[in-house]
Amino acid sequence: MTFANSEPQISAQEITSAEKVLGIVFPLSMRSFYLLSNGGIPEPYVYEDENIDTVVTEFLPIKSDRKKTAVETYERLILNKQLAAKQFFPFAVDGGGDYFFSDCSTQEGAVHFYRSDSAESKHLISLNLGFEMFWKSLKGES
Repeated sequence: MTFANSEPQISAQEITSAEKVLGIVFPLSMRSFYLLSNGGIPEPYVYEDENIDTVVTEFLPIKSDRKKTAVETYERLILNKQLAAKQFFPFAVDGGGDYFFSDCSTQEGAVHFYRSDSAESKHLISLNLGFEMFWKSLKGES
């Protein structure tokens, strides 16, 4: 897994600071990914399962001087719009502008996809895998 156009590297202290501001604790695998890459464009980037077929266009950075961050997105989507419970942290965006969330109350960081165009009342869909396995499940375009 590689990330192109990543923001400048961040420290463990900067991650801890973001957690304190938001009142959540990131799963260990999420912390590890952010220490390796502060966001960026993933390669590979296609996510498919029996319900979803989409591309991950961006891994949201924790800190940036030039683009929206995961922290700002959390404040907008979770604190202001209340799209999901407070333990859900938006970490990536798909090609249609929908978000992938990690459930920070679980050790593995269970990943959910928020499908805004869902005709059903349930917009937040569990992908039944953790944060690290989510990234490992991505594949290239066929």
